[in-house]
Amino acid sequence: MSIRTGGCRYMESFIPLIFISMLVFIQIKKFKDMCKYLASVYPEEWEKLTHNSMGSSQWSTTNANLNESLKTGYFSKINDNKVRDFEKFRTYNMYLMGAVVLLQLVLAILK
Repeated sequence: MSIRTGGCRYMESFIPLIFISMLVFIQIKKFKDMCKYLASVYPEEWEKLTHNSMGSSQWSTTNANLNESLKTGYFSKINDNKVRDFEKFRTYNMYLMGAVVLLQLVLAILK
């Protein structure tokens, strides 16, 4: 009987990990969709973002450049609903992941 209970507790610890993994995959999917959207609607600005003279990975450079542009660059100044929705989604998604981690820590302390 105790083996079943112990196994169930062991599996419960994976639920937050699986949930956070799903949120990360959703965020990656949304990011790639946003990249496609920006490339089609703002091709000149997108070309500037994806320019990579250092020889590093294209996606890491694009990710860093897009994040900076959303904070202080060109895309922070445009009035595009899809861009604003993406920023809201990303913010809420990070808060949700943080809440799951915090809840897991609280539950671990209480046990």
